[in-house]
Amino acid sequence: MTTQAEDLLGARVTGADGKVVGTVEQVFRDDVDGTPAWARVRSGKTGRFVPLGSAKLTAEGLQVPFDAQKIMGGPNIDAGQHMSAAQAEELSRYYGLIVPTQQARGRMAEDQMAREQMAQQDQTTQPDQMAQQDTMAQAPMASGDWLVRQEERISVDKEMLETGRVKLHKYIDVEPIDQAIHVFHEEYDVERIPISADEGISGNIQEGEQELILHEERAVLHKDVVPVERVRLRAKRVEEDSTIHDELRRERIEIEPDQAFSGDQQHHL
Repeated sequence: MTTQAEDLLGARVTGADGKVVGTVEQVFRDDVDGTPAWARVRSGKTGRFVPLGSAKLTAEGLQVPFDAQKIMGGPNIDAGQHMSAAQAEELSRYYGLIVPTQQARGRMAEDQMAREQMAQQDQTTQPDQMAQQDTMAQAPMASGDWLVRQEERISVDKEMLETGRVKLHKYIDVEPIDQAIHVFHEEYDVERIPISADEGISGNIQEGEQELILHEERAVLHKDVVPVERVRLRAKRVEEDSTIHDELRRERIEIEPDQAFSGDQQHHL
């Protein structure tokens, strides 16, 4: 990537799965050519690193060819203001990149110089010396030459695998309720009171009427929708120790003396 580091700061980082991982918090340059090589992506309180070799800077932000789960599962490295060669090599192994570290590049340069010097010496070698070297190369191994004993060494790495998926689904449940409430209603009652002659009430015979309005209370139900809690899914990282089982091979060199002189003795190296 030939983009300047200043253009990457604050850019939104989007993974290969289309998910936004976070924003670029810091950019680390290559120790050899000075180009931007790694970016620290800030997502909440977490910071992870992404390689910039295959990243693309667009109008929407920085797009990287790794999904969000791969990025957030990367090594937790405290690089400070400068990333060491060992830290860059660890990140390169995690992302499957063949990126030589600063020491490896130095060794490559030294090897290239050595090859050039050997080529110059080969051009100035006399024909008789070249013939002597060819003869020595074609000669069979003498009895005093070395045997090389080899053995396998184990190197353990880690990979991110999908183990399952969990979904949240919101359903509507109907729950019957019974709630007691005290109400009243009115009923009519006829009240009769006799009138005595002493009260002096008199009048004409005529029709009349009286109207009474009756009332009652009825329960009225009101429903309100109120939020009660927030629910979401998130991945929780659980650290654990795991043991791998395999086999390692190694070569063994044995001394096999002449049976006529040494009997059945054998020595192991």
